[in-house]
Amino acid sequence: MMDKNSNYQLRFLRDELTDMVIYTYLYRKYRDNDLKENFKKLATIESEHANFWGNALKSSSINVNKVNYRKIKYNLFKVIRFFVGKSLIINLLEHGENESIIKYKSYLDYYTNDDEYRKRVNELITEEMQHEEIFANKISNSDKNVKQGRDFLYGMSDGLVEVLATLAGLTAIITPHLYIALSGAVVGISGTFSMTLGSYLAQKSESEYKIALLNRKHIFSKTPSIDNLINKYSGEASTSALNTAFSYVTGAIIPILPFLFFEKYTAVILAVILVFFAQGISNAIVALSLNTKMLKSGLRAAFLALGAAGVTFIVGEIFHIIFHISLL
Repeated sequence: MMDKNSNYQLRFLRDELTDMVIYTYLYRKYRDNDLKENFKKLATIESEHANFWGNALKSSSINVNKVNYRKIKYNLFKVIRFFVGKSLIINLLEHGENESIIKYKSYLDYYTNDDEYRKRVNELITEEMQHEEIFANKISNSDKNVKQGRDFLYGMSDGLVEVLATLAGLTAIITPHLYIALSGAVVGISGTFSMTLGSYLAQKSESEYKIALLNRKHIFSKTPSIDNLINKYSGEASTSALNTAFSYVTGAIIPILPFLFFEKYTAVILAVILVFFAQGISNAIVALSLNTKMLKSGLRAAFLALGAAGVTFIVGEIFHIIFHISLL
């Protein structure tokens, strides 16, 4: 039976093997030469780290020949990469490296016997910190893509919460599930126009301000590059409006779908479940782009969405009981 130290080492071995496989996978997937070189380098370093932990276990007469990488984590990573894209997957990798640093530092607090061994673990920590710096540099070069993705998820979140809250409230006073779905669609359409118009006007004002500054600054020295920049600013409002509309509709559709096929109480339960997961995942991705705690942010947003649905359902029930409002 392995002691506590060996259990730590085994866990670290599996973690490093998993990271090695992930970096190798990313090396094969990306065309960016700079990224490919970094992933190749990181895969080699993780392989060396895995060998260190493997040799440490062998010195305790533990067989590591059958120790493998974490397949569930690897496959989940591939799925996440498909949905969040290159920019946010780099953030996720940075989170992983930071977690490794924390785990290694905690391990050193426990293991104090061998100075040479501690020195090597400290070297591993230094190398993991260098990995983090690589990702930080890449993140700074992809801020625009991250912002666009984050704006999309915020818009989707609005659609999820607003339409679910409406549907939950209407469930208490409307019996036919298709009527509830139709009402949710009306709310979704009005919300889409409202959000889109607000987004367009806000971006239009910002773009006009930037164009005015450029025109004043280059009134006597306007070049083709300045004209191109002005044209780019001129199109920002339309792009922002389209992104907002698409993201809001995406969120609104999710809670409406169950009401098209199921009776109202079954539908509202399914809608709540779908929104809980969609809201949690979308806000976890936002937290990922901001380098904040993913699990905490995702769960907080998911439970707030449930709270909004619960409050409106109760309000609907009160209206039904006190004012006898009902549509059969």
